[in-house]
Amino acid sequence: MVALDVVHASNARLRELGPGLVALFVGGTSGIGEFTLKAFVQNTVSPRVYLVGRNATAADRIIKECGELNKEAKVEFLRADVTELKEVDRACKEIEKREKRINLIVQTQGNLSLNLRNENPEGLDRKFTLNYYSRMRFISNLLPQLRTASTEPPHFSRTLSVLGAGHENAINLSDLDLKTTFTGKRCANHTILMNDFMAEEFAAREPGISFLHSYPGFVNTGLARELPIWARVALKVVTPLLSLFMVGADETGQRQLFISTSGIYPPAKPVEGTALAAGVPLAKGVSLSKGSDGKVRSGAYLVNWNGEVTGNEKLLSNYRSQGVGKTVWEHTMGMFQKVAKINEGRVDSATS
Repeated sequence: MVALDVVHASNARLRELGPGLVALFVGGTSGIGEFTLKAFVQNTVSPRVYLVGRNATAADRIIKECGELNKEAKVEFLRADVTELKEVDRACKEIEKREKRINLIVQTQGNLSLNLRNENPEGLDRKFTLNYYSRMRFISNLLPQLRTASTEPPHFSRTLSVLGAGHENAINLSDLDLKTTFTGKRCANHTILMNDFMAEEFAAREPGISFLHSYPGFVNTGLARELPIWARVALKVVTPLLSLFMVGADETGQRQLFISTSGIYPPAKPVEGTALAAGVPLAKGVSLSKGSDGKVRSGAYLVNWNGEVTGNEKLLSNYRSQGVGKTVWEHTMGMFQKVAKINEGRVDSATS
């Protein structure tokens, strides 16, 4: 476990990366995303932050509170329903107009739901899209900005997907998007493992960028608001018991910021000659973390809430031997192409 004082000390040194860091927080209008965004704003010099979410009222509050934490911070809200990739693409285009580089992408979008498969107009399940497709789409769309960040001072470039690293289970390789075999449990299994392998696939292709997937632990985030009333009542009853095992809001934000920025999790090939390319320099006695494949400097990392390496090594190794990483990559890129054609058709229909 990375001690909390080490976390705080590392985050305080984030200022060493200089002014003007650019960050994108998707799902940051509540919960873990909000907590991490505020920690980032508090510990950086003149950052530019883009906050993507659905709740404009919450965004206004967060922007005001960020101004109180750091008067030099610029936080801009982009409203988007990222249960649809069309909305992801629209948000990315807005960011591309404003920024040539992005140093950090943190994605926490998601919800707790007992619903069965709920398809969007693109033919994708909305929960699956929140947990997986939208996240990969943001990264894929904004790779040019991430690459530029890795080549310009401070050469820092990283993405973090906060979901369920370490909670991997077997998946159905013949129905990766769960078109015909959807359940909530299978959705969790698929999106967690696919986040793992896409971190590895991106890292292999983009050695100047770190790709991380973390598990935040039990955190009271408000995600239960979409549950039916009986489930919300039941959850409220057991919350006092669960609170004994929960990670607090401030600690969650600080720990996810640490995972997002610490040099413990460097890219495979950071720019030489600058220690900041790997992230915030390591404190004395702290060593580099092993990547998801068990190797130091792999560029892809699976991280538990407390900063330690995690992951179902046996399962992941078995799937690696089957080439599942390539399978997941090809499936994902294929789905992006399929959805793009569907959305082109939607535009044509709307204008005809």
